Amino acid sequence: MKQVELNALLKAGEWIDVEFKEARTDVPKSAFETVSAFANTHGGRLVFGVAHHGDAFQIVGVERPDKVQNDFLSVLHADAKINHDVLVNEQKLDVDGKTILVFQVAENQRTRKPVYLDGDIRRTFLRKGGGDYKAQMQDIERMLRDATADRWDSQPFEKVPIKDVLDPSSLRWYRDRFHQANTGFDPQQSDRDFLYHWGFLLKDGRRFLPTRATVMLFGSGLAVHQLIPRPTLDVQFLGYSTGDALPETRWIDRIVCEDNIIQAWEQLVSKYRFFMPKPFRDIDPVTFGRRDDPPGFRVFREAAVNLLIHQDYGDHSRKAVIKFFRNGIHLWNPGDVFGDDSRLWEPGEKEVRNPSIAMAMRRIAMCEQAGTGLRMMREAWRKLGHPSPTYKNDRSWKAFEFFIPGLDKEVDMASDLVKAMFGGAAEAKAHDEAHGEAHDEAHDEAHDRLNEIERKILSACAERQQSGPSLLTLLGYGNRTGNLKKALARMRAVGFLELTIPDKPRSKNQRYRITATGRQTLARSTESGMT
Repeated sequence: MKQVELNALLKAGEWIDVEFKEARTDVPKSAFETVSAFANTHGGRLVFGVAHHGDAFQIVGVERPDKVQNDFLSVLHADAKINHDVLVNEQKLDVDGKTILVFQVAENQRTRKPVYLDGDIRRTFLRKGGGDYKAQMQDIERMLRDATADRWDSQPFEKVPIKDVLDPSSLRWYRDRFHQANTGFDPQQSDRDFLYHWGFLLKDGRRFLPTRATVMLFGSGLAVHQLIPRPTLDVQFLGYSTGDALPETRWIDRIVCEDNIIQAWEQLVSKYRFFMPKPFRDIDPVTFGRRDDPPGFRVFREAAVNLLIHQDYGDHSRKAVIKFFRNGIHLWNPGDVFGDDSRLWEPGEKEVRNPSIAMAMRRIAMCEQAGTGLRMMREAWRKLGHPSPTYKNDRSWKAFEFFIPGLDKEVDMASDLVKAMFGGAAEAKAHDEAHGEAHDEAHDEAHDRLNEIERKILSACAERQQSGPSLLTLLGYGNRTGNLKKALARMRAVGFLELTIPDKPRSKNQRYRITATGRQTLARSTESGMT
């Protein structure tokens, strides 16, 4: 560090990677808490010889630099003070005759975390903003889970009998795509032999045990819920931009996926297809193809699949979330990315949290090869004329977030989402409704477009709550057609219908209930002779 850099740090003040201590003659006890915090998060510089006066930092110098430096480093190397060795590089600066000591503290590897003090794991610290904070037990558990040599997804699962573990349709979905992408393997091979060959079943004496990866990829609802007592994915379609004030209507549409990864992907794609413009109708309905993907969707697909395969499924207190804003797509994942932040954009193999799940998805070409995904997303998005996607790999919160700014014309969720629900002329109306500011004229415009299917649905729901099967019978359909799906989605979006169990849209007890706005719409429609 040079003096000009030190001056810049003093002007900026303490933050996530810099901490100042006065330390004129002795090492302050809080310095070791900072070492623990830096080693557990992103590393940082600990500077001795700087005092804090009000809102400013002033160089006062270390009066006994040799003693202070030796005391600090000798305590760090003492077995009783800190549980893991921490890499510390020291530097001495002379600033106008005053001595400054700078200690560069490196982040520890995941296998050497948590770093705690005095033999007490409860004295684990994390760096958040400009301060050191004692870690909570859930923070410590996340670090311990990531520190194990055996990855979470490779461990056996025994909570459910083997006969009840698998969802046959999910496994068939996967095997169909596996044999399309990989020639030379026998498609007639039994499911048990297939799963055992690829490491999804472990042999324990005469019995076979599924791994956690098996449950997360192909598991039945029973198995998944026994393994993770929280949703796999929460997807929200929002009618406002990231910088807008939070409107009264929080989201236009939402799906909460509580099933395995393959089913969560199918639910996401199904909802995405509903909101997509016409050029996507010829794309593969499940994977959207690989060679002819529009660049914009390729970026989204890679980000979404990465979110599904890399999250910390052992974290039962948080869930992955995808939010479609008007000005971009935000993806948030429980679990930070392993490895050095500065190398995340670089090509090459990188250590991952769930290697079995990741390899399973790569075998069917659902994501880029290892170490290329982030780089591909940045380059593809730039070619479309957008700013680079951004990410935050947060060690202190053990979380990763990714933001795709702006949306090209092929994947314009800001306009095409609204057009799909309201028609091409209603974008402004939808924006107003999402902000709780709709006008009577805009409502009338939507009401005038009520079609026969929608009127029948509203009439039935006005009498009593209706299930999906009961509406199929009412309309004379043999199965759940696209027309019914679109009608239900539009009427929910404009506030004519609501779910009786909104947090569990796939519940077998789910019903559709008419709202006050829906009753007014039905009355106006009848009065105008549209019966």
